[in-house]
Amino acid sequence: MADWDPQKLEEHFLPDDILRIRLIKPVTQCEDFYSWKFNKSGDFSVKSAYWLASLSLNCQVRIEAEQLPSTNDLKQKVWGLQTDPKLKVFLWKMLCGALPVAKSMSCRGMKNEERCQLCGEEEESINHVLFSCSLARQLWALSDVPSPQWGFHNGSVFANIDYLLSNVKNSLWPEELRQTFPWTLWRIWKNRNLALFEGKCFSSLESAQKVREDWLEWVDAQKQEEEDDADAGVTLGQQAAGWTAPRVNWLKCNVATSWSKRNKFAGCAWVLRDHVGKVLLHSRCALPGVLVKQEAQFKGLLWAMESMRFHRVERVVFALQEEFLVTLVSRPAAWPSFRFMSMELGLVLGSFRSWKFFLENSFSNRGAFLIAKSVTEECRLQSYVAVCHPVWLDGLFNEERISSSG
Repeated sequence: MADWDPQKLEEHFLPDDILRIRLIKPVTQCEDFYSWKFNKSGDFSVKSAYWLASLSLNCQVRIEAEQLPSTNDLKQKVWGLQTDPKLKVFLWKMLCGALPVAKSMSCRGMKNEERCQLCGEEEESINHVLFSCSLARQLWALSDVPSPQWGFHNGSVFANIDYLLSNVKNSLWPEELRQTFPWTLWRIWKNRNLALFEGKCFSSLESAQKVREDWLEWVDAQKQEEEDDADAGVTLGQQAAGWTAPRVNWLKCNVATSWSKRNKFAGCAWVLRDHVGKVLLHSRCALPGVLVKQEAQFKGLLWAMESMRFHRVERVVFALQEEFLVTLVSRPAAWPSFRFMSMELGLVLGSFRSWKFFLENSFSNRGAFLIAKSVTEECRLQSYVAVCHPVWLDGLFNEERISSSG
């Protein structure tokens, strides 16, 4: 395995920096690539770039901005919505006051008519276009979204969007109403632009139908992506109440890692079970000299995968708690900082006939975790492979076997 040249490192870097550099494994199997250091994954994002740019703003401007009411909570909720990414950007621009409406352009020194060109009643602000304009009110009425007690606020776009965001998880609202409001806002904005710049006009009934069609199209696309991920061997499991068995002709390998920050070593374990929950094999090992937790988790998974290959397991579901490792396998391009890890895992996965990854919760993965934890807490440093499960965990594994078959 390729590694850094110790002599050259000592020539060019300080000892503390050398330790940090050696934690990053060099990738020699592909061409050089860029890594964005302001994101943990190494992938560039607008959010991190905006944060970096904000650091260079004038200090006085930041002080004045900090004295104003914060909309960060609303923006954070917007980025967490289950919707199209372009709609998240649109909503974020709306909250930042960055939509090019007449009032905003006038505030920036542009001479133009500030009245709304669609209804002619008042100045064209962001809130007016999206909530107060007569055409917008018609579409909101047809959308069946319950209005606030006193109607949408005439002057505050923040109050209106807060109302919609606060009801995203409201179980009293049908799922469609909770999810479609970004498409409604987007359709209102598109209709406004088409009317002003192309002279096109759409009825509110057509717009309401188009909103629903766009939302259903997006929902179907998400289902297709999930099916594609399943075909590729990646499954993000739901937080099940307990351990679940694999399908017939498949085996499930639960993997767990326990890392000691003080002693810089890790304990790893895997438990292999069949479709009826019977433990076929389990194993434990100790990994000394592991400096960071993520390295321990990666080495534990790699060791488990190599063990499955050694035991000639052809169809296997790898179940683990570390979400970053699951996404590292499913979307390696989004994690350039961990390119070495993704390539090492990919090489081993190529030796299996069929494989899947399943995101397990701590409760359903506790059998493997307790075995791994015995290394770091009880100093059981002897590595081994054994048939069936450990005797001291007989009750736990029998309980999981019974519950999985029920």
